[in-house]
Amino acid sequence: MKKKEIRPKRSTRKDLQYQHLAAQSANRAPVVVYLSNGTRLQGIVLATDNYMVLLGRRLDDPQPTIVYKQAICLVTPLDTPVVGIDPAIAAEFVPIYIPRTRKGR
Repeated sequence: MKKKEIRPKRSTRKDLQYQHLAAQSANRAPVVVYLSNGTRLQGIVLATDNYMVLLGRRLDDPQPTIVYKQAICLVTPLDTPVVGIDPAIAAEFVPIYIPRTRKGR
């Protein structure tokens, strides 16, 4: 009889993402959200679910912004600079957004 191999549960990417966004939501610290199309949003993470992040300018913001998690590339605290981007070059750099096309199946 073959012995069944037991593996420890690995933390998935979604679990790590959930923990990070939950910590940002609990801290109520200002964050910078970089989107895949090059947009940079600043605000406070008010709430999250499986698909979206609610981002507001203040805790009592009457019109917060809903951002799809699929569009988010990076979430950093407001006071943390992004390493690897020269500020002089970043001011002139305009990213080109090329939408993905669906391939025929």
